[in-house]
Parts: sequence; structure tokens; C-alpha cells
Amino acid sequence: MKVSEKLDFLMNLTKTTNSALSQAVSLDASYISRLRRGERSLRKKEEYIKNMASYFARHCCEPYQHKALCDAISPVLLPAEESALPSSIARWLLAENEKDIETIENFLDGFSGSKAAKVVPQAAGAEIPLLKFPPGDMDVFYGIEGKRQAVIYFLSQVAARDKPQTLLLFSDEATDWMTTSPQFAARWFSLMTRTLVRGNRIKIIHTINRDLDEMMSAISQWMPLYMSGSIEPYFYPKKRDGIFKRTLFIAPETAAVISNSIGSTHTGAANILFREEKAVKSFADEYNQYLALCRPLMRIFTAKDEEAYLKTLSEFEKEQSDTIIKTESLSLLTMPESLARSLLLKLDFKNTDILGYHKARIATFLKNLRSNRFTEIIQLTPPQAVAGGKVKIAFSNMLSSGAMYYTGEEYVLHLKNLISLLDSFPNFHIYIADGIRDEGYTVYAREDLGTIVAKTSTPAVVLAMNENNMAAAFWDFLLNTVGKKFYENPENQRTADRLRAYIREFEEDIK
Repeated sequence: MKVSEKLDFLMNLTKTTNSALSQAVSLDASYISRLRRGERSLRKKEEYIKNMASYFARHCCEPYQHKALCDAISPVLLPAEESALPSSIARWLLAENEKDIETIENFLDGFSGSKAAKVVPQAAGAEIPLLKFPPGDMDVFYGIEGKRQAVIYFLSQVAARDKPQTLLLFSDEATDWMTTSPQFAARWFSLMTRTLVRGNRIKIIHTINRDLDEMMSAISQWMPLYMSGSIEPYFYPKKRDGIFKRTLFIAPETAAVISNSIGSTHTGAANILFREEKAVKSFADEYNQYLALCRPLMRIFTAKDEEAYLKTLSEFEKEQSDTIIKTESLSLLTMPESLARSLLLKLDFKNTDILGYHKARIATFLKNLRSNRFTEIIQLTPPQAVAGGKVKIAFSNMLSSGAMYYTGEEYVLHLKNLISLLDSFPNFHIYIADGIRDEGYTVYAREDLGTIVAKTSTPAVVLAMNENNMAAAFWDFLLNTVGKKFYENPENQRTADRLRAYIREFEEDIK
């Protein structure tokens, strides 16, 4: 159960309205509503968590309420003493939130590493033999092994076709048929790779009512294929009952694999491979009707998508919102204009007025600073490493011809501009992270709007997300990085003094 679902359960159980809870814990009713919808996450050290838990404990006084609470939390977590009930409710509420932050950390580690590092190779899948269709218009395969066999037949026929098509994929059934056999997973990946190499595209509807860990794991599994730029992921934005499950794997010109199951029970379920043209078309129509109710889960940009990426980034930044950004060094938004101009002219932006575009970005950034806070997470690299040209300029290899690195003079100029921004804008803040780590990713989160996540090692890839649960999880990951205490009391003067001290140390060391 997600945090939002737990809160909704407690409020329904105690017949509590948003306004009643907001008065009890001194929060705005609209904030309660966003927590309840999953657009905000609970923070471990927030005082209102204790107040909420105490409120719900006081209002769970009827036997039926206590039984429902016991069923939800489990008897193991419920204390024998009534006085300890608030702390048990608080721990239960927060358990999933802490797990979500760990889930994002694990996703980013995999995203920036070797698992997400390979774009689909041109000859991939050649070693896997293709299976010919069995005769007839329809075949039935049973259980997990049957689903695997049906999928292999399906992908083999798609990969064998000379004419490309768009595959339509959806499944909210359990994923163990794909994940529990390394041998099958390797074969599936190889056939999917060959399918994409031959020019096919994929539309996939992800299931977001899985928990965040399962959803991010599924995205991680697909990431090497996403990096081909040939996959469009979507999601259905409303809740479903989760009882009746369905799989639709459709190649409109070739075949369809269809299955149904109840809950998590699918071990003996029938998986039907259809090849009859009218049947396949009917399933494609069904899929497209469902797709019309869906929204893009994220947009994926690779090096060939330069203009589309810059347009999306511009739209992302135009809306007013609080922001936290963590890059591999220092962000381009905070770079002094003269330095940005000289560096951007060196980049290979083929079809874009990059200087005009960057000037517009800076104007939007400064305008937003008047009303919204902007927090940048940076690392201070040892002076000798900077002087040795080892600090990459953020986003320089994102969608251009290659990475660029600061000279010592350029790095100091950028730091001085950070100090100027700290002195000039009360809403601009810098959090200096301890320790130097080359994490290979950028996370750029705007509260209530979405998140841009970029893999900064070669080949670069950018994910733009605005699904509520994912965006909230990345926001909380960054908020957890800076800490609640710093976020609420950032002490700009102290940060500026620390940057000045670093500049003095740098200038002494490189004399």
C-alpha cells in the first residue's frame, strides 16, 4: 500500500475530511489533498506526522475501526498498550516513503551505470534463432512457461518481417514470467533488440498502480531498449481495481498474444497466440481505445533528439515552481553569461539558435527567482583536479558532439557567479554536498511539475517525467539529499563565505 493510500485509508476509516485533518495538524487543506493523491510524500522528521498519527489513534475507538486498522497494519506492528498506538501508526505511514527514496537511489545507480549504458547495437540478436509460427490461426499456451513460449513465437515472427510496424504492449499481470529466468530474459532482450534494429517501434502502457519499486524496476529493465529512441511509454492515470489482469502484446500486421488472470494468480492461465487477421485487428482496436485514455509516462531523448529536448526543457522551465537541481558539477543556468556564450559556441548544435535559446532560459530563470526558490546541489572539486581539467561542464555532452571540461579560470568564474546570485536573490540557494562522487547523472526536479533525469556518461540519454508518483519520489530524493533543516534555513551568507574560502584556496594552490 502506498503512503497516499494509507493516508486515504485512515481518513476514510475515521471519517475525516481534508479540512478537519488540516485544522488538527496545522496544515493547509490543499496540502492534505495532495498528500492523499500521492502528489506529496510524508517526510520522516516532520512534526505533523506525529500529530496525524495521534489524531487517527484518538479517532479509532470503535471495535470495527480497531479491527480494520489491525488488518491493514498487521497485528505484529500494533502495540498492546493504547498509548503506543500513535507511534505505530506513524511508523506504518512512513515505511513506504523511506523505501521510495531508496528505490530512487537504486534506479539512479543502475541508470548511470553499465546496465543502462548500451544503445541497441546494430547486429544484436543475431545469435538467437527465430522460431517459425506453428500452423493455424490460434494456439494456446498455459502458465508461465506457456507465456514465455508464446512471446518467443510472437517476437520471432515480428523480427523476421522486412516491413517495420509499431508493436502495442500492455500487461498488468505479474512480471515473474519475465524476471525469474535469466535465460529467458536474455533471449527476450535479444529478440526485442533485433525487432528494434529492423526499424520497428513500440508503444507500451506501464502499470503505475504497482508499487514504486516494481515500477522503477520495470523501467530499469527496459532502459537499454528505451535508449534506442524507438519506444513510447504511457500510463493510465486513474486507479484500477487490480483484480482482473490482462496482457495485450500486439503486432498489428502479424499476431497478438492475449492472456487474462485474477489477482496475482496466473500459473495456469491460458496465453493465446492469435494470427487471424480480423482477431489481431480487433485487439489492436481495443488497445488503441485504452491508449486514448492514457498519458505519456515520460519522454525519452537521445543525441538525435536535440531540438525536441531543448523545446521540452524550455516548456519545463516556463512554469513557476520551486526547484532542486543536482548536476555532475555546476548547472548551465547559473553560469555567467560571458562564459556560457564562449562555451556554447563550441558545441555542435546543428539546427538550433543555441545562444538565443540560452538567453531566454536565463531570463526565465531570473524571473522565477522573484517568486520561487531554486536550490542547487553542488560538489567542490579539489583545486588540483579542477586545474587538471577533470571537471565536466554539466550537460555539455548531453545532446552535442562531446563532453567539455572547465579550465581553472572558468570554474572560478562560475563560482563567483554563484556568490553573486546568493547575494542578489533571497530565493536562490546552494547546498554543498560533502565528498566527491562521479555519479553520472543529473536530476532536475520542479515541485508539482515533474522531473528531468539525465544520464551524463556516453551515450547520453534524458528522461522527462511528469507522472505524479514518480515526480514526487524524485523531488523527495533531492529534498532528502539537502535535508529539511537546510532547505528551510539555507543560510546563504554562510554558503557564500564557504565559496569565497574555496576560491582563495584554489588561487593559492595553483600559483
